[in-house]
Amino acid sequence: MGLSEILELLGLFLLAASKFAVAVGILISPVTNYSYFESVLMLIIGGFTGISFFYYFSNWVNKMISKLFQKKKKKQVFSKKVRRFINIKNKYGLVGIAFITPIIISIPVGSFIASRFFSKKKHTLLVMFAGIVFWALLLPLIKLTY
Repeated sequence: MGLSEILELLGLFLLAASKFAVAVGILISPVTNYSYFESVLMLIIGGFTGISFFYYFSNWVNKMISKLFQKKKKKQVFSKKVRRFINIKNKYGLVGIAFITPIIISIPVGSFIASRFFSKKKHTLLVMFAGIVFWALLLPLIKLTY
């Protein structure tokens, strides 16, 4: 395995950790010669790493924000984007966020939302991992069918 292959795998790993849908698009494109198993493995490892890193980083950021703005309580203004995330959180809960995180919203944003609203639940990371596994198993099947 040469340096170019290592750099290619590292790039795909980093993409799977942050922009899951982009990594899927690259892995299932006809130009790449990755098998179904290699694609799934790369997506799961990258997705797990991204969810774990951004979830724990978001917990730390949320704690810092709470410490900095603890005394100031202003009326919060909700934008359309924030309102949409709150509606998804209320309607579908953690499972809904885990389901849409890899494809519709990015892994960093989904991890931040999960850590912000569901950090007290012990199974939050497991549910987020399940969303990654679901999409990692399903999406590379596109390459097999065409």
